[in-house]
Amino acid sequence: MSRCLRRLALLALLLGVLIPGRPAQAVEAGRYVAEHLSFEVAGVGGWRGSWADERSPGFHITGGGGELNIGLEFDNGLGFLIGGRALFETHLGSDSQLAGLYADVVGQVIGILRISDWVRVGLGANVGRLWPCCSLDATPTKAALLAGGFLRVGVDFLPRTSLPRALSLWLRLGVDGHRPEAAMSLLPEVSMNLTVGIGMRL
Repeated sequence: MSRCLRRLALLALLLGVLIPGRPAQAVEAGRYVAEHLSFEVAGVGGWRGSWADERSPGFHITGGGGELNIGLEFDNGLGFLIGGRALFETHLGSDSQLAGLYADVVGQVIGILRISDWVRVGLGANVGRLWPCCSLDATPTKAALLAGGFLRVGVDFLPRTSLPRALSLWLRLGVDGHRPEAAMSLLPEVSMNLTVGIGMRL
């Protein structure tokens, strides 16, 4: 019996060495991330139009979609978000060559500065693609890669410590360069975009 007990004690010692308990530092790091995590989800309405461009000055589309971001917000008021948005927009002009529904999808990185408990300002960069959507007219002359930057201002309503942390209204203004996917592109070289988002910050 004593030999069996010694073996069990030795096994317990080995397990204690090989599988140590979670360190206190890891627990504190997990708690910090949970307390400073920022998660945003919103419905978005947007407009994109040609900006100081002679190739397609009549190009302008409008529509709606959604936006999703996740990141960290620190105690000093700084933070960052990584996410994306997808809009489905219809051309408003009279040019039949540009008519139809477009998908406007971008991924983004945003640096956040908290001005107050109510106001947040963000400066970001995005890359994505604009192309004809949901039709047989998927011509490359109406598709382009997008890359640019934007300024975003957000106002929080009903800020609170519990979830959701706030109901938010965001206004975003950006400029994107277009890299056409066809030599004879119908899209402008540069476009301006304006979006309004209404959602929750968790």
